[in-house]
Amino acid sequence: MDIVKLKARPRSGSGKSYTRKARVQGWIPAIYYGHNRQPKTIEIDALEFTQLVRAKKTRNLFNLGLTDEGGGEAVAIIKEIQRDIIDRKKFLHIDFQRVAMDEKVTVGVPVELTGLPPIGVKEMGGVLQHPAKIIRVECLPANIPDKILVDVSMLKIGDSVHVRDIVVTNAVIKDSPDEVVAVVIVPTAEEVKAPEPTAEGAEGAEGAAPAEGAEGAEGAAPAAEGAEGAAKPGAPAKPGAAAKPGAPAKPGAAPAGDAKPGKDAKGGKGGK
Repeated sequence: MDIVKLKARPRSGSGKSYTRKARVQGWIPAIYYGHNRQPKTIEIDALEFTQLVRAKKTRNLFNLGLTDEGGGEAVAIIKEIQRDIIDRKKFLHIDFQRVAMDEKVTVGVPVELTGLPPIGVKEMGGVLQHPAKIIRVECLPANIPDKILVDVSMLKIGDSVHVRDIVVTNAVIKDSPDEVVAVVIVPTAEEVKAPEPTAEGAEGAEGAAPAEGAEGAEGAAPAAEGAEGAAKPGAPAKPGAAAKPGAPAKPGAAPAGDAKPGKDAKGGKGGK
């Protein structure tokens, strides 16, 4: 792995107000520490570091351009990058761990899949999944690989590649051997949608028989109209309406509206 030069300088102040001002001026607060070394507060050129992030070189070795306690150059790896919660392109703080070229270190190395697409995807309609994108290895700084290549071209549906199947030259893998790096699975079945109603069923729904009592309710309206008309005095009879047969009037019967004769009228004696 190449050693990348990065512009750094000792931090001249401390506290939130100082670090806030440093970020405005284009510097990222950082710390440099290591085994049997006193931590040093430093700051990194923000523009230069942003370019390295875009080039995906954050896993390289970095020469900070500072003098180490032992008198040599300060060479380190990045252990942590703190970003702004809202603006992910804004870096708040960086942790650099000192690297001795004769001491082993443990670092995360990115995994790159080759032989795409695999047989299980191309010929069987499977789906490729890539769960483990970073693998931790332990080795000397000079032997840190830029990336780990994994060939998946022959994977069929149900086949997978585990950490135990990978070999890294001059390094020891520190992750679990059972961890899955890549696998081809059966695609998830789509949910079956309910059938839409056919035209035949729609016609049947339109021609359905009316609810029981609906006709009676419709016929009740004319009856109500007739009752209303009967209640009105002098309302003309409807044409064609048949009169109800009534009992014939008795001969000599007094009209219903006439008063009954008094006692003086009996026998015509009232004239005496």
